[in-house]
Amino acid sequence: MPRIGEVLDSRYRITGVLGSGGMGCVYLAEHVSIKRPLALKLLHPEVGEIDEVTKRFEREAFAIGRVDHPNCVNVSDFGKLSDGTFYMVLELLDGVLLSDLLEREERLDWKRVLRIGRHILSALDYAHGAGIIHRDVKPENVILVEQDDDPDFAKILDFGIAKLHDDGTSRDDDTSPLSHDAKLTQHGVTIGTPTYIAPEQAYGQSIDGRADLYSLSVMMYEMITGVPPFDCDDVGGLLRMHVSAPVPRFEEAAPDLDVPDTVEALIRHGLEKKACDRIGSAAAYIERVDEVLREEGPGQSGLRAIPSIVADGFRDTLTSSGVREGGKKKPVKRIVAGALLVLALISVTAFAFGRKGPDYLPNGPLLPIGPTAYGPEAETAAAMLSQGRPQAAVSYLMGHRQEVREAPYAQMVLGHAQASAQRNILALSAYAKAVKLEPKLAKDKLMRTNLALILDKKAPGIVDDAIELLGVLASVGDDGTAADQLVDLASSSKDARRRQKAMAVADEVGLADQVDRFGSYLLDLQQGQDCAARKEAVAKLRTLGDKKAIPALRRARKRIRTEGGIIKRKVNTNACLRTDAAEAIRYLNRL
Repeated sequence: MPRIGEVLDSRYRITGVLGSGGMGCVYLAEHVSIKRPLALKLLHPEVGEIDEVTKRFEREAFAIGRVDHPNCVNVSDFGKLSDGTFYMVLELLDGVLLSDLLEREERLDWKRVLRIGRHILSALDYAHGAGIIHRDVKPENVILVEQDDDPDFAKILDFGIAKLHDDGTSRDDDTSPLSHDAKLTQHGVTIGTPTYIAPEQAYGQSIDGRADLYSLSVMMYEMITGVPPFDCDDVGGLLRMHVSAPVPRFEEAAPDLDVPDTVEALIRHGLEKKACDRIGSAAAYIERVDEVLREEGPGQSGLRAIPSIVADGFRDTLTSSGVREGGKKKPVKRIVAGALLVLALISVTAFAFGRKGPDYLPNGPLLPIGPTAYGPEAETAAAMLSQGRPQAAVSYLMGHRQEVREAPYAQMVLGHAQASAQRNILALSAYAKAVKLEPKLAKDKLMRTNLALILDKKAPGIVDDAIELLGVLASVGDDGTAADQLVDLASSSKDARRRQKAMAVADEVGLADQVDRFGSYLLDLQQGQDCAARKEAVAKLRTLGDKKAIPALRRARKRIRTEGGIIKRKVNTNACLRTDAAEAIRYLNRL
């Protein structure tokens, strides 16, 4: 297996590890010549000799290469090394997996769901037009990134089991988990997710793009209600429910839900049993989504503020089913035989972590070291982590949830494991739980390193959680570092969202008097995305009563931008706040 620093194919230098599995590894890398960061996906040489595995890998590269669309992960290169190892070069994505977001929030606002769904439909429309059916649309294969001023910009991942219309076959040769399971799983290859599978796909019938639309509808149903439409511990039973069971109404799945009838009708149309009765195409689905949003109002865009990251517990995402609060089950069923499929590319930053078992546990003079202090679960998981098996560590701890729920050291190890597996939201949740249970853990060095890396990301929802963790660390009395970071972000961060989030958290933890509100509000005045936001900044500066704001307010009354084509014109984009700024100046002059 390539090592850190090795150059592959004379072009790609490996700089870190993003994730690994039984079939391969995803590395953080850079192009030697242009220094562009990227992700390098490699098959292990031994599995590269398995014909079915290499065919799937080639299929994924070919499918992604044909779908050059902003809502799909981009692949820029594919090849085979001299030792027989296959590799694929993909774009680096900094965001949050939709499955992780649902794990945290359980339900999303229906307007937000439709906007995310619209992104996915746009990708599917392009893919279907290129003769490609994804066949595995599910939350684990969707990542939300910040792009085009949209923090909920969705991209589809993993075309490993995509169906190519022009691949020379008239019938799916590997669609059905029932009739083709032996053929596909003989070498340990993941073949599908029954929770989201279309009826015709479940039984190996011919499919077209409407199968993907069914899977998307299942996903949107789950995003809105908190549970998928069908739930059964038996895979065969679950598939039969897709084929014949009526879709439960929203009021049955979530009695407290308040969603317009037009939204439910739209999703139920996408869940029709017969493909011919469903919405006919992704383009038609987009039109229906736009129509509903127009009728019901656009609402607020972007990521909502995620609730407190100090959760009462955590749910198992790696077993066949998990129990929600209130006793409801959230199935996360997969047909898996043996080895893991190469991990889908998620976040871009490789997290630093130690190479020895004890480094994964709190260490130093504050706390005693040893299995008695940590507990056997923390010690065992730490050993797995030291062997480069973060997913195994997570799975082990989740399997002992009762023992580790209130165990601070185990929670800290869980945070380290989730961070190294790039599950940032869940890592932050575990860290917060650990520190709440044992305040001395606020000084854990590895947690602070991972937190710094997360704060350096661009994904706003993840950064919001990281800022909340800073607040937790500051509130339990760390060495002052977290408090200083929080105050600095609230006072002078160049990113308006981070600055405002940090100010809100600083207020909550009693650091309001340390924040430079004057400097922060001046930045709001300069960076406000629209005139209304800048008017709010004027009001805040007036409230502070500091005459030093007068020059900035004078400049703000006239913000000129040149517009037009051949005939240019100058436009004052701050005309709406001229009166407010003038009144604020008069008020400050009278003080």
